Amino acid sequence: MTAKSRNPDLRDALRDLQDVVAEASEEQFPVPSEAALANARRLLPEMYRISPRRYEVYPTPDGEIAVDAPGGHGRSVVILCNSEGGALCLVNMNGAHRRAHYSDAGRLPDGFVREALDELTLGKNLAA
Repeated sequence: MTAKSRNPDLRDALRDLQDVVAEASEEQFPVPSEAALANARRLLPEMYRISPRRYEVYPTPDGEIAVDAPGGHGRSVVILCNSEGGALCLVNMNGAHRRAHYSDAGRLPDGFVREALDELTLGKNLAA
């Protein structure tokens, strides 16, 4: 049994990723590139290892793939994988916003992303 099959939240997010191209076409959005798909596919398990949760994966009107880690209570981390192989990480923690641009999403998750996901996990544990 693989780690992916033991984690239903990760399995569901990877299934959502498989549906991104069809969803983009249905919404009449630009279809995400193979680079965006590959980066999102690689990032999901790594993000899950840092912060196990249900990630939302969906296409954007700009041809990106959003990997959204909702934390509830005004907290979220969103990584937008673009068609050129880069990414944008948007962090919202109780109204405080941070962002980081990456020309190469292959560097992710870096310290910025790890710290943001750790903050989400800490907030989730404090709320429990």
